[in-house]
Amino acid sequence: MQEQINQKLSQFIDDELDAAQSLELLAAIREDDALQEKLRRYQIASQILKSNEYSAVNRDFADKIHQQLRQEPIYFMPRPKPNPVNWQKAGLAVAASIVLAVVWLTSKVEPRQSNPFNSVGVVAHSGTSADDMHARFKDYLQAHDNTLYVNTVQAAQPYARVVGYPQE
Repeated sequence: MQEQINQKLSQFIDDELDAAQSLELLAAIREDDALQEKLRRYQIASQILKSNEYSAVNRDFADKIHQQLRQEPIYFMPRPKPNPVNWQKAGLAVAASIVLAVVWLTSKVEPRQSNPFNSVGVVAHSGTSADDMHARFKDYLQAHDNTLYVNTVQAAQPYARVVGYPQE
């Protein structure tokens, strides 16, 4: 029986036992102090054979660590207070958003009159005579510098005058 337990301990350390056999062996080890000490010696021998080094650890090493952790003071971090909502700034932001939306919508609904000739078409369809329309259009162009509206190129002023002299 002792030889069989030694064989199982060796297989357990080499990870050759299945889960059921490992659980059965661990239950037997938990109840027997001599078996615990034998398992410890087998683990030391296995570690030395695999790495040629051994680091000795006391049996109650894990218990000492747990005890030291229990004695450590517990520090609680205070939760940061949530920032209060600045209702004045929020109200201004909402008002600005509404104003921008209204301006955007009105620019979409009423197209701006960028071409001065748009009104000519409206007059022509309103039932006025063609002669009256031409007269009004002529007056408009004369009053507003007709070169600006007839020719799309801006009239540029020369920087210098060219003067010609007759040669003798």
